[in-house]
Amino acid sequence: MDDKTFGQKEEYKKYLSTLNISEEPPLNSKEFFSLINKIFQDCDDFSYREVALSHRRKFKIYFVQGLIDMAFLQASVIKPLLEHDQNENEELRNFINNPRTVEMTNWNEIIYTLFSGGAICHFDGEQPIEVKVPSQEKRNLSEPTTQYQVFGPKIGFIEDIHSNISLMRKFLKDPRLKTINYEIGSLSHTKVTLMYIEGYAEKQYIDYIKEKIQNVKIDHLITLGQLNKQIIDNPASIFPQVYGTERPDNVAFALEEGKVAIFVDNVTFCSILPISIFDLYLAGDDHSFSSIYNSIFVRLIRYFCMVISTALPALYVALVAFHPELIPETLALTIAESRSQIPFPAAAEAIIMMLALDVLVEASIRLPSFVGQTIGIVGGLVIGTAAVEAGVVSSLMVIIIAFTAIASFTTPTWELVSSLRILRYGLLIIAAAFGLYGFVLGFCLIFIHICNIETVSRPYISPLSPRKLEQVLMKVQQKKAQFFNTFK
Repeated sequence: MDDKTFGQKEEYKKYLSTLNISEEPPLNSKEFFSLINKIFQDCDDFSYREVALSHRRKFKIYFVQGLIDMAFLQASVIKPLLEHDQNENEELRNFINNPRTVEMTNWNEIIYTLFSGGAICHFDGEQPIEVKVPSQEKRNLSEPTTQYQVFGPKIGFIEDIHSNISLMRKFLKDPRLKTINYEIGSLSHTKVTLMYIEGYAEKQYIDYIKEKIQNVKIDHLITLGQLNKQIIDNPASIFPQVYGTERPDNVAFALEEGKVAIFVDNVTFCSILPISIFDLYLAGDDHSFSSIYNSIFVRLIRYFCMVISTALPALYVALVAFHPELIPETLALTIAESRSQIPFPAAAEAIIMMLALDVLVEASIRLPSFVGQTIGIVGGLVIGTAAVEAGVVSSLMVIIIAFTAIASFTTPTWELVSSLRILRYGLLIIAAAFGLYGFVLGFCLIFIHICNIETVSRPYISPLSPRKLEQVLMKVQQKKAQFFNTFK
C-alpha cells in the first residue's frame, strides 16, 4: 500500500504504541492471532474463520462483518484452497481465485484493509495476505427523509444493523472505534450495538450506558424509543434526552466529541448520548460551513426561533388581555380594531388557531408525501382566510400563529419540536390566567426543570454548566488533540 494514500498511518502507529505492539506483524500464527485480537479488542464486528487443511496445516481468515460478502469469500478463497491443498509443491495462495492478493508487511496495512472491506488470510509461518472481497448486497442506501441538509453526504442508515455498523466503519477507519453487541427482548431477540471511540468517550459514560442496557428487561424491542425510555435518567421529563439521527456523518461527529452511539436492528435511526439541549439545535450543515461566522449566525437564528415558537402566542395574550398599556399606542389601536368584531377572548383565539395548526401538521405527516405538502399549504391558507372572514379570529392572530409555526420548523430535531409544542400550550394557559407574571413564572419553571435534567450523569444545560460558552455557538474540536497528547 502506498504510504501517500494511507492517511491513517501515523494515527494507527500511535494506537499500536499504546498496546506495545511493533509495526511488523509476526509470522507465527498463534502470535498473530493474539496480537490482532488485542488490536481489535471490544470490536464485536471483527471476526475470523479457521480452516483446517491436510498435512495438519491450518489458516485463518480475518474480516469485519458487514463489510464483506461471506458467500464470495467461501467461493473464491476457502473452497479453492480446500480443493488444491494436496499439492505441496506450490504455495497455497496461488489457488486463491482472486487476482488482487497482496502481502501485508505491517499492521497499518492490515488494519486499513480490514476497515476498507478486505479480508486477511494468514498461513502459519508466512506473511499475511490481503484478499479483496466485495461487500454484501443490502437495500440500497438512500438519502435521509427527515434530516435533509444542503451539504454533506446524501446517505442514511437502513434497517440492517450490520450495514449501519459497516457504514460507520467507512467514516471512521480506526480500531479505536469499538462496538459491543447485545441481544434484548425475550421474544424478539433484537440485536443492539453500542459504539464509541476509545480514548474519546469517558469511561464513566461507557460503563453507565453498558449497565443501563444490560438491565433492560422487555419482551420485545421493535423501536428505538422503547430502548431510550429504559436508559434515560429522567423518563418523566418532556424534553428529549437522546439525540436520534439517521445520518452517519452526524454520528461520526458525535463520536469524535466523546459521545456514545446505540444502534438497534431493523431501525433506521441511531441514538446518541450524552447530549445537552444545545446539541439538539445542531444540524449537519453546521459542520460544512467554511466560515465559522455562518455557523454561528445560523445557530443564533435557531435559538431565537426556539424562544419565538414557545413564547410568542403566550406573550401576545398576556399583553392584550392584561397589560395593553405596555403596547405602543399605534399598535394597540390596530390590535383593538382587528379584534373589535371577534367574539372570543385573545386566549381562546390563540388556542383555536394553535389546535388548527397542529391538526394540519399531523395530517400532513400521516398522508403520503406528495399529498401531505399540498394539504399543509392549502389547508393553512383556506382555514386562516376563512377564520378571519368569518370573524372567528383576528388577522393579527393568524400572523402570530403562522410565524410561530415557521419558527418551530427551524428546530433540527423533530422530537424537540413536539416538546416545545406542548410547552407552548402550557405557557399560553398560565399567561391567560396571570398575565405577564404568569408568563415569567412559566419560563422560570421551564428553566429550573432544564437545569435539573441530567443525561448519563451530565448536565442537560452543558456547556453553560460546566461553563464552556464557545460550545453553545460553535463546535470546537478539542478531544482529539487532548487524546493524542497522551502519546507524547
